[in-house]
Amino acid sequence: MNPNQINMKKISFLTLMVVALTSCLSTQNLSKEELAKFSVKESEVFYNGEAVAKIGNLEYEYNRGRYQMEVSLVQYAGAYNEMTEKIARYVATKYPKAKIEVKVLRDDANDRPKP
Repeated sequence: MNPNQINMKKISFLTLMVVALTSCLSTQNLSKEELAKFSVKESEVFYNGEAVAKIGNLEYEYNRGRYQMEVSLVQYAGAYNEMTEKIARYVATKYPKAKIEVKVLRDDANDRPKP
């Protein structure tokens, strides 16, 4: 292979990697429209004016010489759902370097034996 072919392969590979990473990142973020539906009042997170979660503890974890903030929330819905991920993504915009934890109440329907 001549040097031009090697350079073209490198450029193609880098372009592919940038596209792949960008597409992954865009699926992790909420759209501007979705972000606008969220708000925080005191220690509650609202979506379209409805309370969806309560902000609990803010913890500072020390590990291997580094501190990391952890934001814990309790979602009002009884089970993990689409809103769980939206809440986590929204709070991550407020605390971009923090670890986000969204707890859901126990879903009793999952605990019952199947008929």
